[in-house]
Amino acid sequence: MKVLYTNSAASVEEWITNAEASLDSSARKIVGLDVEYGKLSGTYFNPKKAAVIQLCVGTDVLVYHICHADERSESLVEFLHGFRYIFAGFCTTEDCKVLSRSNLYVHNLKDIQEIWRDPYKKKKLQGLKDVAGAIIDPIYFEMKDGFGRAEHRMWANPPPLPPKHLEYAARDAYATYEVYRRLDLFERGFFSLIKHPEKKRGRDW
Repeated sequence: MKVLYTNSAASVEEWITNAEASLDSSARKIVGLDVEYGKLSGTYFNPKKAAVIQLCVGTDVLVYHICHADERSESLVEFLHGFRYIFAGFCTTEDCKVLSRSNLYVHNLKDIQEIWRDPYKKKKLQGLKDVAGAIIDPIYFEMKDGFGRAEHRMWANPPPLPPKHLEYAARDAYATYEVYRRLDLFERGFFSLIKHPEKKRGRDW
């Protein structure tokens, strides 16, 4: 993966420009999306805010420390708000609520948790590690290991984020992107098979 970690709106704009060039030349325009949360300043009961936003296109990942951004990124607003691309997330209801508190809205958003379930798992709802481990590689079953509540409380800390957090954030974004990309490929393959069944050729034995 090629990872850009930043709190600069200008760097975000540059990343989005490059991502759009890649997406516009691609048959399937998929963007992996993930959000890490922090607490709004004030009392303990204040709602969560977006601390870090991760985007992934192919193997290019943006880790945007938005709670410490130097200025508002209008490029990000337009990118998320448009309908040109498919944004893939995981358990997106809470992400949408948190993003809305930063006046960020994602229209064309697909929730992986709502479209796929491992038939061999008894759990009704599976986490990203379960889905990524089943679809990408079994090593992803361990992708959340060693990252607990103490680490999650650090997302809103002043930059820079520790390397452990950058690795976690980038891996989450890439896994989300790659899971949806593969599910989309499988779905289109099945539909193609149904629509254009292979004709028998030669002699049947």
